[in-house]
Amino acid sequence: MLDNYRDLIDELLGAPSTLRSLLGGQGALSPDVARLVAEMRDRDQAVLNRLQRMTREREPYLTPLTTSEPVIPESRDELLQSFDAVRSELVSLLMNLTLRDWERVGHEPDAEIRLADEVERHVEFDEAHLRKIRAALGA
Repeated sequence: MLDNYRDLIDELLGAPSTLRSLLGGQGALSPDVARLVAEMRDRDQAVLNRLQRMTREREPYLTPLTTSEPVIPESRDELLQSFDAVRSELVSLLMNLTLRDWERVGHEPDAEIRLADEVERHVEFDEAHLRKIRAALGA
């Protein structure tokens, strides 16, 4: 079980490197790619907020995971730095969880979700967005 959690953390840790290698030769980002990166950053923040609630409250009621229209800075570097900062906070939280924390439960409108399942859904979101970025770059 612990290996599964480590794998999820490793997946999240790998995304920034993958993103930087995809964007390495790029100057300014196309609006589509910048939007996808901003969506990853904003979803990181939303998931971080949910996970913090799940670790602080006993079986919290969780509203559906939504993000608003992403704010996209003009600078490519600023966008990537803001993504890195939020991702670092998220990974830091996950690295400090106990086994019991990974099993914590939150309640969504139609279901119950374990913290580990929430992280797994986020990894899947990440993978899908990285595929979209590859496609947008023609990689």
